[in-house]
Amino acid sequence: MMKKLLSLLMVIAMVLSISVSAYAEETPPPATRGDIVNTLLMAADAYNSGIKKAAIIQGKKEGDLRENEPAKKVEALVMLSRAFGELPEPVGHDLRSGTFGIEFSDIPAWAKQDIEKLTKAGVLTGKPDGTLGAKDTITITEFQTIISRVWAHEGSHLNDDFYGSINKQWLNKSTISAGEFTSDGFTELQKQNNDKIEKIINELTGKQAAKGTKEQKLADFYTTALDATNRNKQGIEPIQKYLTAIDGAKTLNDLVQADLALEKEIGLSTLFRFTITGDAKNSSENALYYNGLTTGLDKNSLVKKDVKAKDAYINHITKILVLTGEKESEAKARAEKVYEMEHGLASVSLEVHEQIDINKIYNPHTIEQFDDLHIDIDMKKVLASMNIDKVDKVIVIDVKLAQKGAEFMTEANFEVLKAYSKVQLLGSTGALLSDGFREAKNEFDTALYGVTGKKTDQEIAVSNTTNTMSGYLEQIFAEKHFSSEAKKNVEQMVDNLITTYEKRIKALDWMSETTKAKAIKKLDTMIVKIGYPEKWDTTLDKVAIKTYDDGGSLFSNTFAVSTAYINNLKAELGKSVDRTKWATSVYTVNAYYNPLNNEIMFPAGILQAPFYDINAKAEENLGGIGMVIGHEISHAFDNNGSAFDENGNAKNWWTDEDFKKFKEKNQDLINFYNGIEVIPGILNDGLLTLSENVADLGGMAASLQVVSEMSNPDYKAYFENNAEIWKFTTTKEISAYLSTNDVHSANKIRANRTITNFLEFYETYGIKPGDGMYVAPEDRVSIW
Repeated sequence: MMKKLLSLLMVIAMVLSISVSAYAEETPPPATRGDIVNTLLMAADAYNSGIKKAAIIQGKKEGDLRENEPAKKVEALVMLSRAFGELPEPVGHDLRSGTFGIEFSDIPAWAKQDIEKLTKAGVLTGKPDGTLGAKDTITITEFQTIISRVWAHEGSHLNDDFYGSINKQWLNKSTISAGEFTSDGFTELQKQNNDKIEKIINELTGKQAAKGTKEQKLADFYTTALDATNRNKQGIEPIQKYLTAIDGAKTLNDLVQADLALEKEIGLSTLFRFTITGDAKNSSENALYYNGLTTGLDKNSLVKKDVKAKDAYINHITKILVLTGEKESEAKARAEKVYEMEHGLASVSLEVHEQIDINKIYNPHTIEQFDDLHIDIDMKKVLASMNIDKVDKVIVIDVKLAQKGAEFMTEANFEVLKAYSKVQLLGSTGALLSDGFREAKNEFDTALYGVTGKKTDQEIAVSNTTNTMSGYLEQIFAEKHFSSEAKKNVEQMVDNLITTYEKRIKALDWMSETTKAKAIKKLDTMIVKIGYPEKWDTTLDKVAIKTYDDGGSLFSNTFAVSTAYINNLKAELGKSVDRTKWATSVYTVNAYYNPLNNEIMFPAGILQAPFYDINAKAEENLGGIGMVIGHEISHAFDNNGSAFDENGNAKNWWTDEDFKKFKEKNQDLINFYNGIEVIPGILNDGLLTLSENVADLGGMAASLQVVSEMSNPDYKAYFENNAEIWKFTTTKEISAYLSTNDVHSANKIRANRTITNFLEFYETYGIKPGDGMYVAPEDRVSIW
């Protein structure tokens, strides 16, 4: 699940049959022809029953098979082709994620037919120069990776690829809806929730409601969200005065004042981004955090100056600037300057895995120190203007990013900062303006991420209403679609899993009794939130929503709501944290652990099939929502959550010896999940995904133990529903993006790699050495 903490600030596989450390210092030797054929005799038997050695390897006329010679890559691949025989035609996910359209320039005539077969299946990747590397040697590890691609493509033998086999029918038929980035169990369920919400909205829209009522506000917001005619007629008028102020700025102070006026009126700042949430060192009190300047591209694309990303981004900025009346040549020049500025910001910012490390992101500055960061700007006046000055410190999340941002906020960099401010304004408001901005965003998503098609106006209107008016919609959703019986049932599951987790902690052989007592105390004080909050937020009661006929607009309604929430948040600065508040909407398909509150949260939105079904077998629910519950509990004890005590304060509760052992176990997990292929050519990052891998492993350990304590447990129901909840497909571009930016391992790896650590899996399916899902006992990992 996606942890909500720590952005901080919340306002909260292919599995190999051998375990290979990505940190191994020795280069593995090339595989011999004999190694290749022996590997294939085991790997292909389930797909080409009774395959014989003579059908795979061929030698010289006199019968010399040259088994002790290093195998050339092309020889290994031809043998692979012979061993597996005909391969299925790629469809669905395979067609989306495979590598196609390659004509390698170095294939000998005798190998062309077999290489062409593998190429058509999408399982081969080449070198940048267009060659396969046919005459290169190949290691068993490299060869095993290609075999794993074939196993996934076949998807017919769960002993080699459990996730692929369980989900093969879905993967083959999978599509990605127009305008969407992915399709998976989460998005399918969210679509079901959205359909239910749309029905609620349509029922309200067809009725007359008194002014100021919940029903009137929901219906009128949706009406403005759907009114493309008036939205396009207005064009950029809703932000024209802010654009004029930015364009007309002659000095840095002019630009700052224009930004502060924008913030005061609609709660949006392009230059000064702060967050208010619990103080990580004193979590009972709300504190002020400084986020620093943001970027429109991810850190990795900017740092590497990825050509495709750079071109797509500069073109996008150019188009939205032109929509405001700028000449294209001038807009492109400004876009290039903004790109270079953001490259500078990204180059010094924290690495993605560091952005959730409390030791990296908690950097308190006195007001004087924070003011001193900015040479040409009086930050005390800025804080006062934004009404967030009633504090004695600002917690800087990324010090180097803040310093670099301050360098840009000078008279010397005025022109680029001015362009940046304008681009940020357009990026934050464009979706609420004329269709040209939406079309520009669609073109950017297509160019960079491979997204196809676009959402309908109705889908966008429902989404806007769902996101902005959740304070009202979630009440109706909970009443209609989440029963008190289900709430009680899930609460019992959570209690059972916490109890099981406590038993597991007591049984640990690597942790001292002193640290165990602290861990159990953290479990005992954990706050549990199920389904919906005890009391509903009333912020929307104070907001007036108007149709275009009444002088409103999608823009004005959206920012009337967001400003109300921002003002409420500002009023809480320096005051006690309300631990009863929810950090997400009730119909969200996700779950969270918040270390600042030591709380786990499971909205009604995810408490539905396939994650949870009150009528399903207990083992199925434990493989779905049970594993998710255990996952969120485990976040209290991952490499980040473990830095917080039972009250949500960043405080060390470990003995030195125990923490040393914990770090060693974390390193084992980094190695275990690192370097595994997601789709051809894209690898999982064990360091980036460490916290989520700890949670997956702990969640499965706890939920599986609950199953093991049942009478005659159905392990198949558990494992197969768990594999089903992780079904996932996306474009190659998104897979590449996620591999360097998402703290979660790829879904396939979350399913396949995690279960290989549990004996019950091996016993249930008869997994044995040589199977793709087999990991030797000494190479398996565990923490909790």
